[in-house]
Amino acid sequence: MNKKTISPFFFNSFPKSGTHLMFQILTGIHSITYDQNLHLYEGVSEQLKEHQDELVKLRNNEFLSGHIYYSPPWASLLQDLNMKQIFLYRDLRDVVVSYNYYIEKINAPLHQYFQSKQLSKKERMLSIIRGIPELGHQDIHDWFSEFKGWLSAPNVLSIKFEDLLRSEGSLDQSVQKIVQFITEEETENLDQTTIKSAKENISTQDSATFRKGTIGNWKEEFDEEIILAFKEKAGELLIELGYESDLKW
Repeated sequence: MNKKTISPFFFNSFPKSGTHLMFQILTGIHSITYDQNLHLYEGVSEQLKEHQDELVKLRNNEFLSGHIYYSPPWASLLQDLNMKQIFLYRDLRDVVVSYNYYIEKINAPLHQYFQSKQLSKKERMLSIIRGIPELGHQDIHDWFSEFKGWLSAPNVLSIKFEDLLRSEGSLDQSVQKIVQFITEEETENLDQTTIKSAKENISTQDSATFRKGTIGNWKEEFDEEIILAFKEKAGELLIELGYESDLKW
């Protein structure tokens, strides 16, 4: 397989949306690499210069990753650097489930809070959905809204986590989109061995934070109270994102 020179790019994701799965796909393409110890967060104005300094260090066939909110200054930064972005997101109901298990076992910001309150699994998920005002932790709607602007920003390829898992065909289509986006290859010139290499690089056992990575796991975890709380906070957002057609789920 011929190695192609790929311009540096940024990989952004909403937390608990399959970040490590995307790492594996990307690093299976033309020897692309990234710094596993460097991950950018939030991207608020006071961080902009620091983040710019990291982005400009990137060389060909490298990318930088992060969980970065949408903002016009950050979007302008990428445009000024002529840098593409891949944005990964997921059904927010499954994000709630995944985030809850993550907090339970990892010393994440909410870990100590949940432990001190001795909250049940259900109470933890309700807290993630409704937000925790005393900690400044937003509800699930407002949290995702910090990222939503990337879905319509220029030079951004948005990928749903579900499209990487739904079927072999769906994975093939998604990987092809990713490869074409970062290599700028035309469909007729696309080397199918590149797609094969990216897929073969997927190994869920190699991720320290990968738990189940399934679609619709929320159906096993949500009861009626949790479903109602989610609908109240983010039911309309699910429709906007294409995960539901109405609130009758």
